[in-house]
Amino acid sequence: MDLVFEEFYRSIPKGGEEVCGDNVEIIKKNKKTIVVLSDGLGSGIKANILSTLTSKIASGLLEKELPLKEILSTILATLPVCEVRGIAYATLAFLIIDQKHQLRLIEIDSPSAFLFRNNQVQKLNYREFELEGKKIREANFKFQRSDQLFLVSDGVTHAGIGGLLNFGLGWDGVAKEIERTVRRNQADLKYNINKLVKVFNTFYGDQAGDDFTIIGMKYRKKRKVNIWSGPPLKAEDDSLLAEKISEAEGKKIICGGTTAQIAARELNKKLEVGLKYYDKDIPPTSQMEGFDLLTEGLLTLNRVLSLLKKYKPGQIPAAGKDGASRFTRLLLESDSVRFLVGRAVNESHQSLNLPINLGIRSQIISQIAEQLRRIKKKVEIEWF
Repeated sequence: MDLVFEEFYRSIPKGGEEVCGDNVEIIKKNKKTIVVLSDGLGSGIKANILSTLTSKIASGLLEKELPLKEILSTILATLPVCEVRGIAYATLAFLIIDQKHQLRLIEIDSPSAFLFRNNQVQKLNYREFELEGKKIREANFKFQRSDQLFLVSDGVTHAGIGGLLNFGLGWDGVAKEIERTVRRNQADLKYNINKLVKVFNTFYGDQAGDDFTIIGMKYRKKRKVNIWSGPPLKAEDDSLLAEKISEAEGKKIICGGTTAQIAARELNKKLEVGLKYYDKDIPPTSQMEGFDLLTEGLLTLNRVLSLLKKYKPGQIPAAGKDGASRFTRLLLESDSVRFLVGRAVNESHQSLNLPINLGIRSQIISQIAEQLRRIKKKVEIEWF
């Protein structure tokens, strides 16, 4: 069974702040996944700069596969220490998991991780050691098929402090909330992260008293998505493309009104044209049996490209109901993406009245493919 290591996170800024003082970096390289979480001292922009600096340094060193002791020594020597409090300006937790499911976790001044295994949350078995005068926790274990692992910043364990709870949730309180949530839905990691954010925010009275971040990780089966966009140069290829998309394995998207009409004709299926706008700039979606999504063409593709350019690995995709948001989610939720692209010219796309930044279909799809490869998706494009 082909499995992929999936990770999602959400970061919530302290009430009144525009940016979160935590930062997350996720890197996939050489069949390994690296996840880094840093929490800057305080909140707001200063904390964000400190956590970003720390996580960038750590992820950069980890990506180079240097010896762990060398990585830790470099990080500890680099991190400034607050003269008043005598503590580092940022906490750090990072993990590496390889293709054999072997996971190695390091924590420096951050809350202990939460392992959901056998329907309950467990504490990891840590080895503690000291380096450069700093106490460090390390855990090594085999990550099982049904395991889920959660990393949090201390804004989560402090949730409710001074309000609903005198001393905050603490590790045990957070463990109970994770256990309760994951037991109800062990399949959908994104849903559980969003649900837990709501829970922790509630303990803060819906006004976070500190920045907080939660990262969730698990294995799942690999997913595929297939996209047909544009009529082929040769009209006799209409039936070939319709057959290819119809018989493809995985999710199926048709992008473009003319393309949808060709598919309906060749497959002898009813095309139900949508009229409801969820976004004034994105045309409505349509429906056809056997397909997961039917969208308009050029405007939707341009918005998809814009969303992908802003996407950072591990973020939960935008929850919009418009065609572009749904299209983007299907791309991000898949591991293999296959484009079937027709190159017949749509005369309206060559109109001088179109904004200069609206590229033609082939250019946009090539750029979308580039963005997907940036986040380590496998992309295949077939031109017709």
